Amino acid sequence: MTKEFLCCAILCCGVALPARSVYGCRYNVHEVGFIDVGVEPYGLFAYVPDDISDQAVARLQDGADVMLAETNIRFEVVSAGEDANHPALEYRTQHGITGANAAVLVSPDGQSRVVLDAGPPGSFEERLVSALQPILNSPVRDTVLQKCAESYGVVLFMEGPDAQANATAREAIATATGRIEEQLEFLPKPMAHGPALVVLERESLTGEEVLLWSLGLEPQDVNEPCAAVLYGRGRWIGPLFKGELIHEDHLTELLFIIGADCECGLDHRWLQGTMLPGRWDEGLQAKVAQNLGFDPESPMIKMEMVSIIRRGMGGFAYPGVPFGYREVEVGGQTPDPCVPQAAEVKIEEPPVTAPVVQAAREPVVQAAREPVVTEEAGSEFTVLAASVGGMIVLVALASCVIVLRARKA
Repeated sequence: MTKEFLCCAILCCGVALPARSVYGCRYNVHEVGFIDVGVEPYGLFAYVPDDISDQAVARLQDGADVMLAETNIRFEVVSAGEDANHPALEYRTQHGITGANAAVLVSPDGQSRVVLDAGPPGSFEERLVSALQPILNSPVRDTVLQKCAESYGVVLFMEGPDAQANATAREAIATATGRIEEQLEFLPKPMAHGPALVVLERESLTGEEVLLWSLGLEPQDVNEPCAAVLYGRGRWIGPLFKGELIHEDHLTELLFIIGADCECGLDHRWLQGTMLPGRWDEGLQAKVAQNLGFDPESPMIKMEMVSIIRRGMGGFAYPGVPFGYREVEVGGQTPDPCVPQAAEVKIEEPPVTAPVVQAAREPVVQAAREPVVTEEAGSEFTVLAASVGGMIVLVALASCVIVLRARKA
């Protein structure tokens, strides 16, 4: 009788315990940012004559594949007689490339840049190798990826021409990263290292054209301080902050999202972000695995993370701060673990006469917002009721078994 009662009690606990655990995700946004789902590479298209030999094409492809190994850049040879519907031909027309032996780099965001102008066929391979050097070699990008692998994330700060504006922006960034440092142990999954600051100095802008291009900028566009938040495998999340929009409140909320539960309701298409072009080698991956305590590229873990991303494709898009003045009061409701809470926030911003970033990243982060409501909140009572009901049924069955055995005895 005692054994039967013990078994029933264990079964009851088994039914009751999952009632709360279903809400916790095993991963946070920061961890999911380290997987590569293989659908977001940069494209490097090489335009060659129609009469090029198969051996020459194979030599080009093999050489480029070796140089681009462990990067998120995919190389493709496109001949003059290619199908008229080939997407690479659009960029050839867009940049007015009329000859062969040219190359164009295309971002997952859609922007493109000529990396090699049309020229004589005899030197194409050598010219292509030279053109790949600034794409693959970037001290600042390398630093960003290193810091992303070993810390919470990175605030990339690009200096403007005015020293005082730069100092003000850096102070705002320091305040925001300090706030995150203070909250690391209270996040859904505590983290050891807070956000890092990487500075792109004014005099280095011309040497980092590919990095700036991937953020929608050219060196001449940086006429005021700019900042971008990156995490995971160098993923750019949120808008490009410029000038007075580099505010500690804006940066704080965006940074908090990196430490949020991966199933907090935000749209993963937005959370995944476009990765910087660069090399993610085994050394960086090993460092990530050591810091996280697991390898996010492990097939089983990666499959689980990809399923989370797919489930989150219809989540809430991230709201932006409207230009102008707004007061937001938050109180009397259950705090949302995805975002920081504030009793009252006042934001006053100067009028804007032109978009500060490209259309895809136009919204600017607001300092506080109303809690996100997900379908989990509405189903909490249902799950709990089902668990309690199952426990009652098992207890009733156990009681019947005990009574029947007692009568037989």
